[in-house]
Amino acid sequence: CLTNNIYAQSTKTKLNVLYFHATQRCAGCIAIEDFTRTTLNNEFAKELKDSIIVFKSIDFLEPENEKYQEQYKFDVQTLILSRVEDDKEKKWLNLEMIWDYSDNYEKYSEYLVSEIKKLLKE
Repeated sequence: CLTNNIYAQSTKTKLNVLYFHATQRCAGCIAIEDFTRTTLNNEFAKELKDSIIVFKSIDFLEPENEKYQEQYKFDVQTLILSRVEDDKEKKWLNLEMIWDYSDNYEKYSEYLVSEIKKLLKE
């Protein structure tokens, strides 16, 4: 039951957390994926279990994934939040500040949690 949940506006609303990385990965790229995964597991365990939030790590240089660069307008590693309602993407957001916090888990986590909550409340 989602009645007491802040995300109750639609039972078919979900948030895709999409981490796009290159085939060759540096320590910073790996840290960002780890920070994202840890934050989601710590702060949104129920939403992950209920598939309200779905995390995907995607190599954007693979031929089948090149379409995402055009769709989300990026050319380097990036984290996209994609809000989906009734199986249609309604809004997406590029979390451009992830690199500013790639060496500070607390700030990274605060930023990610804040942006996820904002997007899910809309």
